[in-house]
Amino acid sequence: MPPKRSAAQRTRPRPATRIPATVPRRGLLSFALRLRGTIALLVALCLALTAANFVSEPRPNAVSALQGTSGTAGFELYTLQRDISYDAAGKKKPDTIRGNNIADAGDGSVILTANRIQEYAALPNALAAVTINEDNTTSLDIVPLSGGPEAQVPLPGPGQVELLRAASKGLIGFAFSSASPSQQHHKTLFVYDIEDPSTPPREIRGPDGKAVSVLNWDFVPGTSSLVVRNDSSAMFLVDALNAGKPAPLGLHTEFRGFIPGTREVHVVDPGADPTDKIGKNSGIDLTKGTVRPLDLKAVVRNDNSWPGTTVLLNGSGRYVQSISEFAAGKVTSILTVTDATGSANLFEPEPAWSRIQNYCPSPDGKFLAVEATAPDGAYDRYPVAAAYSPMRTEIIELDTGRHVRSFPGFLPSWCG
Repeated sequence: MPPKRSAAQRTRPRPATRIPATVPRRGLLSFALRLRGTIALLVALCLALTAANFVSEPRPNAVSALQGTSGTAGFELYTLQRDISYDAAGKKKPDTIRGNNIADAGDGSVILTANRIQEYAALPNALAAVTINEDNTTSLDIVPLSGGPEAQVPLPGPGQVELLRAASKGLIGFAFSSASPSQQHHKTLFVYDIEDPSTPPREIRGPDGKAVSVLNWDFVPGTSSLVVRNDSSAMFLVDALNAGKPAPLGLHTEFRGFIPGTREVHVVDPGADPTDKIGKNSGIDLTKGTVRPLDLKAVVRNDNSWPGTTVLLNGSGRYVQSISEFAAGKVTSILTVTDATGSANLFEPEPAWSRIQNYCPSPDGKFLAVEATAPDGAYDRYPVAAAYSPMRTEIIELDTGRHVRSFPGFLPSWCG
């Protein structure tokens, strides 16, 4: 177990990774800064939120960490396994988060358990986990993978945490909504530095200086900066640690994350043709300051099927997408890969796990993690981020479509 640090060491500021922004004023992408070279971007701290404003609620369903785990470097992938069944005494069986290695046999190692786990995010040496309390409020814990005690993140009061994300440098972010009857927060975006636990989570503010109510957001890979889409569909870029003005990125219908291996944002907007269901895909390069159309070839499908999310594999228009169909009283899915030359079926789950929910590439781009559930899977009715049960994660070799492994659970950390 690492030695405890003094308060001075915990609060010592750490250098932040900044994104050079040289985006010109064009179309909806209009940066209000004078863009020459590298800029520091602001997260406007909400100074009224002091440690006294935050509370730490006791709860009966604290997480339980497995002792002696070796850190995230010891596992290639994490998954969340929910269990909605009950034991002989009528008690719900616990949920678990597992660490997995593709080459290892078995169902992976149990990292932590709790009565109801909503979601989690993987940090270099810890997991951040959102658990659901008996009154359906949530708690947020940092669970060190060295086997030490967990630390509860102080929240602005009783409420619900969602949209949890983690950065490589010990930062986490989340949206927080106050429990009724309080109306103080509704999906307000906060960031928290787990290396500085004496400082409470900080509220993110947008270009207008107001707290952000968020629809979607993510950390820019390898940095302390965030791309945020607020509840008005306006997007902006902001640095979580340094002074500077947030940089507007325009209005967009969807923010679908980053193109793998880049700092290019994938956004979707309505096309010129109102009957076009695909929409207009674009890439916003945060380092070069360019916006370009993404010409994605459509997948051919029949009228009784529907497409899943388009997940880009590179910046040249190659992507994966599920195609699902309801027939004979059940849903079946296939996973397709498409590029400029056309589409091909990549993977079809076995009948017992025939419904594909979500998918994403591994960090090295060699594999896909594919969430699958039984066609008659039960809905778990969790108050936030509900899913089906049981679920499992299939590992597919991208170049060949070969099925490599199956792991219990869903929410694979590659997709976080």
